[in-house]
Amino acid sequence: MSDMRTVRGMRDLYGPEMRVRDYLITTAIDVFQKFGYEPLDSPVMELWETLSAKGGEDVEAETFKFTDKGEREVGLRFDLTVPLARIAATNPHLPKPFKRYAIGKAWRYDRPQAGRYREFEQADVDIVGTANPAADAEVTLVALEFLRRVFEKDYLIKINNRKVLKGLTEKAGVSDTLAFECFRAIDKLDKIGRDGVLAELKSRGIGKQESDFLLDAILIKGSGVAVLQEFRDILSGSKIGIEGVDELKLMAEIFEDAGAKEFTVFDMSLARGLDYYTGPVFEGRCLGEPDVGSILGGGRYDHLIEKFGGPPTPATGISLGIGRMIEVVIARGIKADLNHQLDVYIAPLTRSMIRYGMALQTDLVRLGISCEVDIMERALKKSLEQADTKNAKLIVIIGERDVEKGEVSIRNMTDKSTAQVKMASSVKFIKKALRT
Repeated sequence: MSDMRTVRGMRDLYGPEMRVRDYLITTAIDVFQKFGYEPLDSPVMELWETLSAKGGEDVEAETFKFTDKGEREVGLRFDLTVPLARIAATNPHLPKPFKRYAIGKAWRYDRPQAGRYREFEQADVDIVGTANPAADAEVTLVALEFLRRVFEKDYLIKINNRKVLKGLTEKAGVSDTLAFECFRAIDKLDKIGRDGVLAELKSRGIGKQESDFLLDAILIKGSGVAVLQEFRDILSGSKIGIEGVDELKLMAEIFEDAGAKEFTVFDMSLARGLDYYTGPVFEGRCLGEPDVGSILGGGRYDHLIEKFGGPPTPATGISLGIGRMIEVVIARGIKADLNHQLDVYIAPLTRSMIRYGMALQTDLVRLGISCEVDIMERALKKSLEQADTKNAKLIVIIGERDVEKGEVSIRNMTDKSTAQVKMASSVKFIKKALRT
């Protein structure tokens, strides 16, 4: 057996995992299109000047960056948002709002761990061209509809606003130069706890009194419009903070009218790590086991397109983590009916009979009947076992004596009955048998 392995942080998907992956993507596409989003694709490799335009201290450290054969610095995309920002910047006349979805792989050179790989697949929806918080609500509703179809229940999307966090740092007396450092530390609360965040804030030069104020405030969370009054009270006097609360209030009203209140929670602790977010931010999780961390995330990024040389253009979006959802779906036994199931398995008993099997297969497939022909020249007993393994409904046995009489044997794998059927009538017989 070969000891060749995948590159660290990457994995192969096959069999049940790929069937679940295909189901998730098919579901996502249907939901995206139902909400009026158009498909968009972009190269997996971008010029380094494009990737680095996003800014932030982690970009170079986390990017698969290299020099190509033309001595150009390039890199693998680390999300699907930066390519969208490049496209929007270079095509300023796109109709607004520009609503697009994109599905594809991205790469980040960070430490692999449970549920986190260096290569991962995302399904994104974004709205470009409007600053209206209704757009932030819509991309959240898109994600909620996808989650409803896949998981039915036991999921939640947390929502906050970067303006709310900015207001908090103002109220705490933290300088603008340290505000983003606060966001980065607060975003780790679930992972390192209060003491860990306090230690990080201290190491970044933020005093204990300011840190305690921030950490007490970010405990506020809840669903619906009512909890936002608590946000408003603590942010009283901060213009940008109240502006953020007002944006969240419109979103809360939309969620209540759309029947989505129970699946959303406004959480002052949510910061999201990327520094290009400017307004509402979102993060979704499946409740219960297995805990794979966040399965979706996103937010508003009103200045990103400008960084790519485009005109001032507001935008917002949300990204579904397909890879992590595969693990949840399989572990919970959701969509067990995705298991591979054949309508018909054809078992030629000798190599010379394969031609007849493949002719029948072609006729059946043209009628929309799933069908597989054994090309391993198995004995009949082994073919029956293989048909059973593949959950085939019928097995067609083609032997030389049968062919001499112009017949095939068709066995029902459920009731084990067998019929001798004329080859000319086999397709009609199979169609009828599959209907009953």
